[in-house]
Amino acid sequence: MDILFYVLTAAFANVLGGLVIFLKKKWSRRGLNGLMALSAGILFTVAIMDLIPEALKIHESSAVYIVIGFVLIFLFQQFLAPHFHFGEETHKHSHSQSTTLGALVGMLVHTFFDGVSIVVSFKIDEKIGFVVLIAVLLHKIPDGLTISSIVFASLKSKKKAIGASFLLGISTILGAIAALFLAHFFTLDSSILAIALSITSGIFLYIATVDLLPVVSATEDRPIILFFFVGILLYFALHLILDQLLFHIH
Repeated sequence: MDILFYVLTAAFANVLGGLVIFLKKKWSRRGLNGLMALSAGILFTVAIMDLIPEALKIHESSAVYIVIGFVLIFLFQQFLAPHFHFGEETHKHSHSQSTTLGALVGMLVHTFFDGVSIVVSFKIDEKIGFVVLIAVLLHKIPDGLTISSIVFASLKSKKKAIGASFLLGISTILGAIAALFLAHFFTLDSSILAIALSITSGIFLYIATVDLLPVVSATEDRPIILFFFVGILLYFALHLILDQLLFHIH
């Protein structure tokens, strides 16, 4: 029951991140570019600082799965969702929707593995479980913010943007349910956790460096480009806040 509570908390964090889109009534193109830069900074930092080190610590060969995660989302976008940059003209809106779908599917895969990671890590060891839970919570709000920003930048609909963050929460719960179901038939070991973390980090790196940063760089708007660094600083701020909260709880 405790594991399900942690999973539901993580899923709610996705929705909470998505609600950030409501902080402003009307978003300009410049504001949307700022959101994408912020999201890129957070995703990039979470992958480098949390997911990759944790995966490599668990299993040395995790690096290959990072590459697999990166390649999988690349192949999806190239063959199933034609690539499109958000700054292009509105007559290519259908292509924008395809790329948004690609980003959403990539994030859904990632959040599904979040649910798997939480369950598997707690099944292996409670201490590992809490470490993974903290890592997941650290990027859950940014995840919700990221997907809602991407969807809103493309579709200009706050309802669809919030809906996308709800989908991430649902995917997290489904991943946990799948892992709990499999736990009844198979022994879950640390290698499964390492694979989940690695694929997730590969997807994060792709979305940040291939989908979001090139769009932001193309604006040549230096103040907006600096929001990438704000995203990095926000990651460390969230880390510090959560560390303090957990310290006081214990």
